Amino acid sequence: MILDHFNYIKTETLSGDIRADVKNILLINGKYSTYIHVSNVAERNVLISKTYGLNHDKCAIAGLLHDISAIIKPADMLEYAYENGFAICEAERKYPFLLHQRLSKISAVEYFNILDEEILSAIECHTTLKKHPSKYEMSLFIADKLAWDREGIPPYYEEVNAALAISLEAACYRYMQYMVDNDMILCPHDNWIEAYGQLKDMGEFG
Repeated sequence: MILDHFNYIKTETLSGDIRADVKNILLINGKYSTYIHVSNVAERNVLISKTYGLNHDKCAIAGLLHDISAIIKPADMLEYAYENGFAICEAERKYPFLLHQRLSKISAVEYFNILDEEILSAIECHTTLKKHPSKYEMSLFIADKLAWDREGIPPYYEEVNAALAISLEAACYRYMQYMVDNDMILCPHDNWIEAYGQLKDMGEFG
C-alpha cells in the first residue's frame, strides 16, 4: 500500500465514514490546512454538480480525496514515481508536488477502496486537467481553483465563476487563460498544455 511505503505517515483503521476518515488521516499527519481546503473543495464540487447533473456523492468524495497524498513529502513523491516506473514529465521533475494528483488517486484506491473510475480520473488530473476531460474532471478542476488553498478570494474568482454559468469548458478555459495572461505558469505540465490547447481550439465560449 502506498501510504505504508513512507514510515513517517500515520494511518489508522478506517471507520467507513469517508469524511471522518479523511479528516482523521490529515489531522494526525499535521495537515489541518489541507483538511480545510479539501472540505471546501468538496462543498464547491457538490454545488457545481447540482448545476451540471453530476452525482453529488461522487463529487463530494473526489473533493475530499483529491489532495490526500499531501501527507507525502514532494521529494518522496518523485522517488516513489521513479521506483514505480511512472512516465514523468519535465514539470513533475522540476516541481514534484505536481505528482500529488497521481498519488492521491493511488491512495484513494489502496487506502480508501475507491474504485469508481469517474472519481479516480477526476482526482488524477485535478491540478492540470487533461485533453478530452469528462464533466467530473472539469468540475473538480474548477472546484479546486475556486476553493483554493490560500488566504482570501482568488484573483480570477469572478471571471471563472461567471464562465461557470456558461459551461464547464468555459470555466476551465477562463482559468487557464488567466494563468497564461498573467504569466503564472512556472513550468506547464504536459496534460495542462494539451487541455489548454484543446479548449483554446474550441474558440470563444458564450
